[in-house]
Order: sequence, then C-alpha cells, then structure tokens
Amino acid sequence: MRCILVVVVVLASLGWSASATAQLRIVSYNVNNSDPAAFGPRTGMDAVFRGMNASAKGGFARAIDVLILEEAESVATTGTAYAALLNTVTAGTSYQRSTVDAGSTGSGRPIAIYNSSSVSLIAEKKIGSTSGAASQPRQTMRYQFRPVGYGTTADFYVYASHYKASTGGANEAERNVEARAIRADADAIGQGASIIYAGDLNFYTSSESGFQTLTGTGNGQAFDPISRVGSWSGSTTYKDVHTQSPATTGVFNGQVTGGMDDRFDFQLITDEVRDGGGFDYIAGSYWAFGNTATHAINQAISTGSAATLAARIPGYTTTQAQTVLTSLTQVTDHLPVLADYQLPAKMTATLAALPARVIRGGTVSATLTVANSAPVAVAAGADQLDYAYTAAGAVAASGTGSDAALGASNTHVLNLTTASVGLRSGTVGVIASSPQAMSPTFSGTISTSVLDHAIGSFASAATTTSLTIDFGTLIRGGAPGSSSFTLFNRPAASGTAWTAKLDLDGVSSTAPAGVFSTTLAPLANLASGSSRGYAASMGSGTAGTFSGTYTLALSDEDLPGAVFQQLSLAVLGSVIPPATGDTNFDAFVDLIDAGNVLAARRYDTGELATWSEGDFNADQVVDILDISDLLGADLYDQGDYRPLVAGLGHLGAVAAVPEPSTSVLVSAALAVVAVLGSRRVSRRIRPGADASSPPARPTGRTAPA
Repeated sequence: MRCILVVVVVLASLGWSASATAQLRIVSYNVNNSDPAAFGPRTGMDAVFRGMNASAKGGFARAIDVLILEEAESVATTGTAYAALLNTVTAGTSYQRSTVDAGSTGSGRPIAIYNSSSVSLIAEKKIGSTSGAASQPRQTMRYQFRPVGYGTTADFYVYASHYKASTGGANEAERNVEARAIRADADAIGQGASIIYAGDLNFYTSSESGFQTLTGTGNGQAFDPISRVGSWSGSTTYKDVHTQSPATTGVFNGQVTGGMDDRFDFQLITDEVRDGGGFDYIAGSYWAFGNTATHAINQAISTGSAATLAARIPGYTTTQAQTVLTSLTQVTDHLPVLADYQLPAKMTATLAALPARVIRGGTVSATLTVANSAPVAVAAGADQLDYAYTAAGAVAASGTGSDAALGASNTHVLNLTTASVGLRSGTVGVIASSPQAMSPTFSGTISTSVLDHAIGSFASAATTTSLTIDFGTLIRGGAPGSSSFTLFNRPAASGTAWTAKLDLDGVSSTAPAGVFSTTLAPLANLASGSSRGYAASMGSGTAGTFSGTYTLALSDEDLPGAVFQQLSLAVLGSVIPPATGDTNFDAFVDLIDAGNVLAARRYDTGELATWSEGDFNADQVVDILDISDLLGADLYDQGDYRPLVAGLGHLGAVAAVPEPSTSVLVSAALAVVAVLGSRRVSRRIRPGADASSPPARPTGRTAPA
C-alpha cells in the first residue's frame, strides 16, 4: 500500500506555485558540479527548471518533487545551492537537501533535493564501497521517501547512482560490481517494493553485464519503463532517448562535448511500479528533457525544433523553448531524465446515519458512499479505486465498485429490515483491492429503533374508531348542548416505549355550520398512553333535526413508515320551538314558568300581555288569576315535581312531594305573589268590547282600590 502525495502546482510562464495537486514528478540529472570552485547551478539552470516544471509530455504538468543529482560536490554546497534555486523558481515550496555524503574517488557524488511539502526523506543509506576488491568510484545512495501525512506502506525507494564511466571490459566489470551491490540491497527490501533506479549509469548497450544484473529476476528486478533496450550509443534508432552530450562546444571547465549520441541517464523501475496499479509509472511521461528527436545525431540539442519543444510545454512560446534548448547546452553535459508517477488510490467511505426511530414496515435505507479521494489535479494522476463491500445484520447486501480519481463517487443503498419492532442494527465493511490503496478498509455500524404504529381511539381500554354524541332535544333559544370526549393513543402490543406518537393532521366535517362545533384542532406527537380531551357543542338558535360527522385524519408521527388512520365522530340532535307558557325553555310548562311570569312583573310595564307571555285567562293582564287558569288547565307537566319556590329562588329548598292538588298549588302561587309584592288588579274590558272579545290593551295601569 502506498500513500498519496499532496502538492499543488500552478502553471505560469515564469514560475510555479506548489499549491496544486497532481502526480509525483521525479528527475535525475548529472549537473557536473563536482568542482568545489563551481559547486552550484550555472547561469541558465533556472530556465531549465522552469521548463521541466511546465512540461506536460505525460499529459499534464507539475513541479519537481524529487531531484536526484549526480556529480554534486557535497550536500552542504551543491545541495544547499540547488534547493535555494528550486525554492526561487517554484514559488511557495520548501525544497530541502539530503544530509549524507556518499564516498567518492572523483567526479563528485549523488545527492537528493526534495520538496518537503510533498514528500519526507525517511532514510538515507550508502550502498557499496569505494575501497577493496569490490570497490566502486562513487557510492550509490538509497533514499527512502514517504509522501507527507502517510505511513510506511506509502514509502518508495530511489537508488541514486553514478556508475563507472567509459568503454572497455574493466569499466564494464566495475559497473557490474555496482549493479550487484544495488541488487543485493534492493532484493533484501522484499517483494513488492516500489523502487526507482536513477542516475548516470553509463551503459552503452543493454547487453552489458551491469544492465543485465539490474534487470535480472528477483525481488528488485529492474525494467525499462519505455522498453527501449538495445545498443544505444551512436544509434539514430535511439536518438529520442539519448542524454549525452547536449553540446558540441564547451562553455565551462570540464564540460564533455561531442553532441547527442548516448543514453547514459536512466530511470529504471521494479515491476511494482509498472503493473498499472498503485504507485506507478505514468505511460508517456518518461523524457530526456529537451530531446524531441528533432536534433541532428552527434550534434547539439539546440539543433532541435524549438516549436516542437514548445508544444510539450503548455504556455511556452517558440522563443522560450529556444531559451531552454540553449541553456541545456551551457549548464551541464547531460540532459535531465524526467518521469511522472501516478499516486495510489485513496479510499474515502462514509455511512450516512439512519433516523434514530422508524416505524414498522417502513422503507429505510443506509447510504454507503465510496470515493477515490486521491488529491490530484487530473484523473490520470492517481490509480483507479477498486473495492468490495458487504453488509450484515439488519442490512444484508454485498457488491463491488470502482471510482477514478476526481470521480463523482459511488453511492450504495443498503435496505434495512423493519418487519419487527425493536432495536435493529447492522455492520458495513468496505475493502479496497487497488494496489497500495490508501485507507483500504472501512467498517461502520448502523442502528435504529423500529416502533409499532400509533393507535388512535376514543376509548382507552379498547380501540374505538367511532363515537356518537346525541344532544337530544333542545328548545329553540334555550341553552346549547355540550358534551366532552377524549382522543387516546393506545399502546400497541409491544408496549408504550415501542409505540409511535400520534398526530391529528386535520378534521373534516359534514355537520351543518352554526349548529354543531368542536374544539378539535391539529395535534402533533401525542405520546403512547396519553390522551387529549375535546368538547362538542350544539346550538339552539334554529329549529330542526340535525346530524353530521367529524372525520379525524390521524397518522403516526413524522417518521419513515408512518401510515394514516381515521376516526369518526357523529353528532345529532333536535331543536324545537318552546311550548306555550314555557318561559324558561325547558320543554315543561309548570310552576316555574308561572313564577317566572310573576317575577317578570309584566303587569307593571303598561304593556298588553299575550297568552304566550303568561296571560292565560286572556284578560290582557298577567296576574294571579292567570296562575289559577294555568293550574286549572293542568298545563304543567304531570311528572314535574319541582316546587315553585325552587324555580324562583326566593325561598329555601323544598323537597319533592307527590303531585300537589290544585288548592296547594294556588296557595303556593299566592305565596309567590306576596313575596313579589303583587297587587290585585281589576279585569278590564276595552270600551265597546264584549266580555268574549279579547280586552283592549290599556295604555296605563291603575292601582287597585
């Protein structure tokens, strides 16, 4: 498993910012700075670095992450100077140098410069010896790098070498000594290690023993990423991979000239870095920088086409490209070898939380989202993420998926079983199968409480879905009818704790408006085992027989799986006109009505009285004689035992007695008259009217004689 590099690169014609993301860019470069008097970059090297940062032969550009130098004077001198130059060329970066100097018998030593904001240098190790029977002119350095923020599984190794130069059997043998030492160390790392063999290897042909040692079978077997093996020296067939010499005329002391004719500089890789997955070489990115195969063999690299070079460096003009070609002939006697490497996939998996409570039978799904979150600028900068997922428990599912870097992510819906009430939980696992994928495993749990449906009812002991309220018979103009009722949320068989709350969502009615009314109103979250009281009323303003229905639209609380239910409340009743003489609208004509008549003292108002107002003897005067007529006519209800004084409220309570005789009632009425201060009045006949005619209503009343 490998880690993911986070580096940002912003292309500009004059520089770079290290704040964009993409693949790793590694460069090997023999800079010929072994002279203590000339240990640093020469004038024009900044143009070369800017061109490498901007190049996009592999499909897109990025700044250098690791720079391996050969023929450096020391890490303290050459290393410090080159780190400073790169920090100037690439704005916002923090390039640092390695710290260990390898042994050397001449022509300097290899060192490393790296962008510490993107990779960390974990370890440095010298390989081989410069003395003894198996000596070599310069020790190889092994650098162990790790992308910032990741663990050991993301490590990759770079062997930085400068093999013995020149032709001849002895030189070839010495190169093989170096190759054997490197292979022994690489094989010891183990199978599957990500290794890059970089440097000035000085091979003239792939048939050399040293090259064969590097590419021989074993844990650390090397491969040419561009498969261009053969006899490279002086061959036009391999002109596109030649790295020495870019100049035919020397401009600094010790510069090798002779024109482009040899492939001395390489980046070879292990199989782990070319298998298409994980940390891997990006096809087409390998480049002897500046070599467009348009130059003349054995001539300076500057004889090549500047226009062709500009095409590989986005944003560059032909003039800028020509500056790069010219600089390559003046700053070193080798071309740098540049290659890009894709990053491993990085898996990010999330499991959305379920609602804490759902209702039995509802459809509830857990959402698993899996994405390749490798922090790259283009999809080709990282490996594709391949993975498999499984779910168990209350969720049972499995499947596979893949996601390219910068993809939209994948969403997997895992249905939860809600057929039974209780706590339901499940586990979800994801495993990435992409080589060296970062964060390759994920596990999560989901849980929810499954509730029973709420039970709306008009009764608490049993489920009652309909209720009838009969208001009976009301007297028009009398007191309205009123009745109370209760809405319950009855616990399900699973118990109060596992029963959903109840909502009263609305009420519809067929009851005539103005006659019936209720206090019903929308209600939310009535807990199981709880109730809410309401009232229903019937008005007495209009005579007739009335009925109607209130339909209560109920539902479970607002949770997945909620269902609807209805309750029905029927109301009915009649309103009749008051009976003649029923002054209190209680459907009875009795002593209370008589008392009401006398209490009203209508005879003092000067108004003419009618029978319905208590003038029972039709003399247009309401007096004791009317009570006598009332009692004599037996208009009171034969079953009413209410004493007169109870209706009037002027005397103490009188116990109910058997139906009184007329004489008793008259006496009671006379007592009422005395209490009210009644006066005798004479029956008056309207002048000109006979005794059988309704008497004329007097305009005034005179006190009795």
